[in-house]
Amino acid sequence: MEIVELKKKQKNTIPKEKYDDLVKTMKKQHEKMVKGMFEFIDAQGGWLEFTYRFFKDDPLMTIRLVHGEICDLPMGIVKHLNNTYKKVRQMPKEISEGGRMDLLNMQPVTKISRVRFTPMDVLTT
Repeated sequence: MEIVELKKKQKNTIPKEKYDDLVKTMKKQHEKMVKGMFEFIDAQGGWLEFTYRFFKDDPLMTIRLVHGEICDLPMGIVKHLNNTYKKVRQMPKEISEGGRMDLLNMQPVTKISRVRFTPMDVLTT
């Protein structure tokens, strides 16, 4: 006979005051305004509309950006836009005998950027 005692994992949390300070500094960095140009690489000449909320107490915002538009956006949204990409999977070039695909010969997933926000200080230099 075997007896196993199960315990809940102990969560490591920080004190509420320290948490509030960290959230406050993150909000300050997130809300810093950046002027730049938006490019919609997938549909040039088109527009992109999305809803966004990063912090749980913030209101839900709907943002509409047009390709080639020069605008001011918070740094958090700029980081979000520049990390938007689509995955393109490729079939292997050769199929091994028996018609089975060899997983070792699979091509890696290619990431293609969908949108780009370029700050004005980069554009002017």
